[in-house]
Amino acid sequence: MNGSSGLARGCACLVLSFCACGAEPLAIDHDCAELRSGGLVITELHVNPAGTDGDGEYIEIFNPGDAPIALLGLTLVAGRSDGEGAKAHRLVEGSVGARSYFVLGNARADQRREQVDYSYGSALGNLRNSDGSVSLWCDDELVDRVMYSRTTDGRALQLDGELAPSHATNDDPDAWCVTPEGAGALGEGNFGTPGGRNTPCNASPADGTCLDGDSKRLVVKPQHGEVRITEWMANPVGPDTSNEWVEVYFGANADLGSLELGPSVDELRRVVDEDLCFPVDAGTWVVFGASPAAAPRVDAELTFSLGNSGARSIVAGVGGTVLDLAQYDDTVEGIAWQADDQGNRCLAELAPEYAGGNLGTPGERNPQCPTELLPGTCLAAGAPRPIVSATAGQARITEWMADPAAVENRSGEWIELSIDAAVDLNGLTLTDLADNKTTIESESCLSVPAGTRVVLARSIDELVNGGIEDATVELSLSLNNRDEAITLSVGEEVLDSIRYARSERGVATQIDDAGVSCPASMPYGDGDLGTPGQPNPACG
Repeated sequence: MNGSSGLARGCACLVLSFCACGAEPLAIDHDCAELRSGGLVITELHVNPAGTDGDGEYIEIFNPGDAPIALLGLTLVAGRSDGEGAKAHRLVEGSVGARSYFVLGNARADQRREQVDYSYGSALGNLRNSDGSVSLWCDDELVDRVMYSRTTDGRALQLDGELAPSHATNDDPDAWCVTPEGAGALGEGNFGTPGGRNTPCNASPADGTCLDGDSKRLVVKPQHGEVRITEWMANPVGPDTSNEWVEVYFGANADLGSLELGPSVDELRRVVDEDLCFPVDAGTWVVFGASPAAAPRVDAELTFSLGNSGARSIVAGVGGTVLDLAQYDDTVEGIAWQADDQGNRCLAELAPEYAGGNLGTPGERNPQCPTELLPGTCLAAGAPRPIVSATAGQARITEWMADPAAVENRSGEWIELSIDAAVDLNGLTLTDLADNKTTIESESCLSVPAGTRVVLARSIDELVNGGIEDATVELSLSLNNRDEAITLSVGEEVLDSIRYARSERGVATQIDDAGVSCPASMPYGDGDLGTPGQPNPACG
């Protein structure tokens, strides 16, 4: 519950004086104004544990952003709602991950509960059971504050789990409640959800319970966006009835016992027909198999058939509400369908073999799907962008070998292009008089700087092509020894063209910087004359 009155002024002085009371000041590398505007949110307080207060107390904070936030130098303050009797602790370590929770407690580091990430020891004393306040500060900027009038023995005070944690929601007293009994049992009569999503405030045991060990608790149901169907094998090598499987990814802590799967919304069925919770940690892939032999790891039974052809669906839901839907209309035997981290769906042709000639990654992260490029685009550092094509005056034919002597024609012919601007080679086309073509094609952006000379040769192997070291593109068209014309173009735009009546055996024809054409005079490789990939000397 963020604010700027009451405790805000009184605690500001306390926070600023805290380091002066015998502690060495800690440098803060934070944008305090950014934190104040929503960077960290207090989401849960357990100030009144069952039994003796003290070691069971904790404070939970949440980072709603997309990047981790370091806690070094921030200050926790606790006291009465009016600011009287406040105590402070300057945090010396810790980091809250993106869209993650962080729990601070008062037990010693070697005695704290496993859910507690940081111990502030006795610095705050025992948190007040009524008329209390807990706040978080960055220098003299108030980041967030929660004030409460009363608590319930053994129950944490929590922000409603159905609401997105933010300063706006936790300023509303009606958005807070005590943890419902049976939800998040911590043992010894204490209930709370430290480090995880809070229970909805209107939850009750009638909404569904499950057995977690020897005790019952409320089912933690996955929410929309927290469950994704990430891979499925509909047409395995071997019997479909025993080798089909579906993989589901859990992006948040939840109970498997609440999940439903089926081939359609009307056929959703719970995946676990038992009263056990089967908790699943965030970041886990769960594999449902038609039999234990379906995949190297099968976590639960797949109770329906996937189908190999026609329009098919796989639906994941809770209580009849759809959480995710995967659709496909064809299969390839032995290759799973998959969804990558960006949500792109494709056949898992790049996945390894997991068993018996089947390709896929059941229970593991999927490889990226190949990027589908639109016409006129190429991949730069894995991301598509428009091709930067050469225009007239930016690419020229500057040398060619039509009749090599050191090796046969089919191995030793070549053409040199001079590129006079920073462009992509993608789409450059050479066309001869008989309309034969060689086009430079690649999904990757073949970027070159201005001043680059590109050699297209019948063979790019210097042991075969007569000793050309700089050949980078294979030339598919053949150069006639006489009466030939070669055109350089991109799409419909002609960039340059040359024409020759005859060629001299073993001697390339070159065009110098002045545009004059003449026979080459410098030897290369196995003894033919020319300067493939190198500047041309001036014609005499």
